[in-house]
Amino acid sequence: MPVKLKSPPGVKWITSGEATAMVDSHARRVLGISAQKFISNWKAGKYRKLDSDECPGVIELAMLAPLPRRPSGRKVTKRGSR
Repeated sequence: MPVKLKSPPGVKWITSGEATAMVDSHARRVLGISAQKFISNWKAGKYRKLDSDECPGVIELAMLAPLPRRPSGRKVTKRGSR
């Protein structure tokens, strides 16, 4: 039987939709653009030289935004072989 882990006290898990809404809201408040546009610009490197003193809240926005998915560096092997 699988063990069900309890969340630490005070932890509230959010859904993917809630996370998306949170990033979108923060992007609109900080930069005046949608989360989708922010992530697109971020991937294109348009915020590399953005100073956090010039744009308060951009660091928090970058931490809220999802990380790009990259293939892991692990080599896939068959079970039992190394």
